Amino acid sequence: MSLPPRALYSLIEVSARWGCTIADIVEWAFAGHLEILVAIPPTRFGGELFSDLVAVAPSDVLRMCRRFGVAHDEILILRVRGPGTENWSVAHSPEEGLLIDLHDLMITADTLAKFEERHRVCRRSNTGPVRKYDWEAAYLAMMIRIHEHGLPESLTELVAEMQEWFIQNSADGDAPDESTIRKRISAIWHQLRAPVPA
Repeated sequence: MSLPPRALYSLIEVSARWGCTIADIVEWAFAGHLEILVAIPPTRFGGELFSDLVAVAPSDVLRMCRRFGVAHDEILILRVRGPGTENWSVAHSPEEGLLIDLHDLMITADTLAKFEERHRVCRRSNTGPVRKYDWEAAYLAMMIRIHEHGLPESLTELVAEMQEWFIQNSADGDAPDESTIRKRISAIWHQLRAPVPA
């Protein structure tokens, strides 16, 4: 007996799958290419009761995955809508909202498949040509740095440190650009910043 296919993917998984940042995915949601969902318990928004999967506004969740500056670990959602519908239901006070974190954000497997087909996105493969940069050694250096000194204050700082590592450890001082490094480590950063379950 085979198991049914997956129904949902977290944005953290999708960013790793597509080799992009979570901010990229949220911006594509702004442009109407996909819809971001969260699974919630029964919660009232604007007098209407919602539960299970609901859509959230990209502008609300962008604060958790900013490209620059300090990102919020959690945000209070004050508006939702049913998946595929157009009208938002708005909570009239913070007490009626719902606190979520980055790990709650998802897209459906159907959305993922349609996006990949429409934009010819291919999953990353390990059978491609030899990479120019020694990413494995860079990841090891990053893990040692975090183990010995903890996480830096921001993702931007960690990106800068990794870029400096490449410069210091390459024969010609070459290094990947900041955008490439950010795409590689953004999902790792958000996982490490996630609160530890009690």
